[in-house]
Amino acid sequence: MDSFSRRSFLKRAIGVGTVLTVSEFLEACSAVTDRNFGPKGSDPYANSESMKYNRPILKALNVGITAPNPHNVQPWKFEILDDLSANLYVDENRLLLDTDPPTRQIHIGQGTFLETLAIGSTRLGFKAEIEMFPKGKYETKDIGKKPVAKIRLLPNSGIPADPLAEFIPRRATVRGEYHGDVLNETEFSALLQDAKPNFSRAFLMGVSDFPKVKQAVYSAMEVETNTYQTYEESRVWFRYNDEEINRERDGLSLRGSGVSGLKYFFVRNFFLSPGKESWHSESNRSAGLGMFADQVESSKGFLYLVTKQNRFLDWVLAGRDYARLQLAATKNGYVMHPLSQILQEYHQMDSLRKEFETIVGLKSGEKVQMLVRIGKSGYKFFSPRRELEKMILPAAKKTI
Repeated sequence: MDSFSRRSFLKRAIGVGTVLTVSEFLEACSAVTDRNFGPKGSDPYANSESMKYNRPILKALNVGITAPNPHNVQPWKFEILDDLSANLYVDENRLLLDTDPPTRQIHIGQGTFLETLAIGSTRLGFKAEIEMFPKGKYETKDIGKKPVAKIRLLPNSGIPADPLAEFIPRRATVRGEYHGDVLNETEFSALLQDAKPNFSRAFLMGVSDFPKVKQAVYSAMEVETNTYQTYEESRVWFRYNDEEINRERDGLSLRGSGVSGLKYFFVRNFFLSPGKESWHSESNRSAGLGMFADQVESSKGFLYLVTKQNRFLDWVLAGRDYARLQLAATKNGYVMHPLSQILQEYHQMDSLRKEFETIVGLKSGEKVQMLVRIGKSGYKFFSPRRELEKMILPAAKKTI
């Protein structure tokens, strides 16, 4: 933060009694906590009932869209086939072309959706049968045109729900600072026992590697922040206040970054105003990097997922495993925050990504699909989701 910004902040902070109204104070200390539309807040099971989703496939989709996904762009669209089946497509209008050129992260987000739906369906009394790429060979040119998966619900009466299903309403990505002890191998093993990843291998970084990892992920964030186009992409998806969060119900936000209370009030009102000039200013970039550094420094562990290959299929399946891993973390009282920057495939990130792959001892052909920090936090914020109806293809809407 430059000296002028500091002086401006202090001057306004001293005068807070004349600036901060009761309504502003209440807004600053509250948070938007409802993820799905409906009177039941963030519980997609209860909301499916209250919104009169009588068809099983709609209930299952409504649970699935609570899944974690890159930048909270919610890159999903659905073709309803009948009461028990639907096709999942990438929404080609919700890509991250600058930070995710190959669409790897977007397809990981398809996998998190599929696994969240599959887990949640067991609580709804169904088993989700998932057929990958049902229209055959799937390439970059097919994104948004061919389905990633076909979902079919099969009656599952009498079989217990997946133990992770009850944690779907409580799962959230927490980007703030963490507390607690460093995650040890025994705790990591217990986490994997609950997660049961099926398609990738999960690893826990050793404590001796923490300094190298922290420096690497911070350097990667510096590259993304100081590269105009990649940082501009984050601005496009940034929601500046609660009104925008509730209106758009997607994207990034201060609250989603772990900023709340009076800190939220001051940052929102005095340091970050809408527009490119403010977003790309040195003071804003410096403040964002400082906040990220504090978050990373507070980490209590670093986990990563590796696949043997790096195809579209591997991306989706890694996403399925990550959804299970985050739900298992929720069950065990932990929260997670993806550190995706250093894994990205645009050319400014190439050298840092290769250095990180050396740190973890990656073998030829393998790919680190997810890197996350883990710890404990009492912060509560559920990034909202768009209405399910807005994700359903027009021809299918007639049958809702």
